[in-house]
Amino acid sequence: MKHYLLYGHGGAYNHGSEASVRCTIALLRRVSPGCRITLCSHFPEQDRAFGIDADEIVGRDTDGSTHAAVYAEAIRRITPETVCLSVGGDNYCYPNWQRYAAIHFAALERGAKSVLWSCSVEPSMLDEEMLGALRTHHRIAVRESLSYRALTERGLTNVVQTADAAFLLPPQETELPPRPYAALNLSPLALRKHPLVLNAYQRLTDEIIERTDWNVALVPHVEMPSDNDCEALSLLTGPEARLYRVPPGLTAAQYKYIIGHAELCAAARTHAAIAAWSAGVPSLVLAYSAKARGIARDLGQESCALDLATLDGARLCGAFWELATEKVAVRAALAGRKGTREQAAELTECLSSI
Repeated sequence: MKHYLLYGHGGAYNHGSEASVRCTIALLRRVSPGCRITLCSHFPEQDRAFGIDADEIVGRDTDGSTHAAVYAEAIRRITPETVCLSVGGDNYCYPNWQRYAAIHFAALERGAKSVLWSCSVEPSMLDEEMLGALRTHHRIAVRESLSYRALTERGLTNVVQTADAAFLLPPQETELPPRPYAALNLSPLALRKHPLVLNAYQRLTDEIIERTDWNVALVPHVEMPSDNDCEALSLLTGPEARLYRVPPGLTAAQYKYIIGHAELCAAARTHAAIAAWSAGVPSLVLAYSAKARGIARDLGQESCALDLATLDGARLCGAFWELATEKVAVRAALAGRKGTREQAAELTECLSSI
């Protein structure tokens, strides 16, 4: 029986991660019927609560004195027949990437295969230490062209470009906000990175209510206790009859259903923008790393990736109203891009060849 170990997953309260894991597991069960799937999660209780379809979910030991000790439960399950998939899409965009690499190197020591899956890599972080780790992966499936170019230009030959697995997530019907509406997603991460973001979003909220008959749906996409979009969204104000606060606790598929029925979207979280784009909804995204810029560029939406560091109210509102005037053309362009069937075939081929 083929065994897959999925690791680098922070828990299902991050609904972008939830979407990626759900779609990856579905692909694996299609590629290898009867396979056994172990998910290593920072918060197993979240994944159990959201019904993630892994055969086994293991956690971490936060008291571990080394990275390998922290992830000992997962490492113990690695055999020469295991394929390890690092599913934390942007784990190699941050300075703490070494903690996940501990599982990768353990896989190599045990004769298993190791794959960096549906990922982005921050080009500015590509030092010799990181490149040394990346070269030893059996496969790196990057989800956008900026990471692909950065890695291949540094001589890596184990890189392929595929779609982000979360594009495959089917929406799940749930109660919609009063239509028509614009969907806004705001994150504490964005507020910490740039102090003008809150004022920019408040100005956009006010302008949507003043200039259109649209309501405003405030959509969370990460609900971690230490990084909860609901807290950021609670700071936005407006007329009660026009401002709809989407409740927390929904699944990624339900949030996608809500975003997919919006007129337009503005998202601080890249995976909220992915939910919009994959449903054909024009969306702005706040870009602070390669993943947002690269995915937007590959979809022909490069102008919709707004640099978080220079964002202000005029820039956000100007981009939103420009997108509104081009809404029909953008929807047509998104509909003409690579569809779910082609993306699934591309991802399936990548997994089948490992």
